[in-house]
Amino acid sequence: MQEFPHDLHRQRGAVRLPRIIHRPDLQSRRQRSVFALVAGIGWMLWLCLLLPLATIGSWIFGVHRFDTYVIDNHGHAWASLAIYAATIVLAGAALLVWAFYNYRRFRHADRRQPASPVTPEKLALSFGVNSAQVAELQRARSVTLEHDAKGNIIGAARHEEV
Repeated sequence: MQEFPHDLHRQRGAVRLPRIIHRPDLQSRRQRSVFALVAGIGWMLWLCLLLPLATIGSWIFGVHRFDTYVIDNHGHAWASLAIYAATIVLAGAALLVWAFYNYRRFRHADRRQPASPVTPEKLALSFGVNSAQVAELQRARSVTLEHDAKGNIIGAARHEEV
């Protein structure tokens, strides 16, 4: 295993890895299924805990009045539907005006630029190593990197030259 000097980790562009790396593609189907099941159970429990609060909120804001004035009274139902339709039309019109405004504002501005090619020097600065080490690691077919607690590279093992 190749050791990297620790003073290189203090360079300005060293990559900072997140504390948790979420890579479901590296999990087996069974692990992903169990994770989805546990997450689903957690969401159901969370919703069950919030249901009493939603009920209290509906009592405070008068949801029972919806039944009385809209569903049970057909005259109010048609008036309510007209209000809902007008609200939808106004919201749609506002969305169209906003879209047209943004189209007019940005129609000739192409701010999307292709990414600049990554040079070995930029890659070395990003990983906190030198260019020679990057070139050596790029020649390998497979590399195992070892990181410290802060995400800095502290060692590398090359496998099978290209």
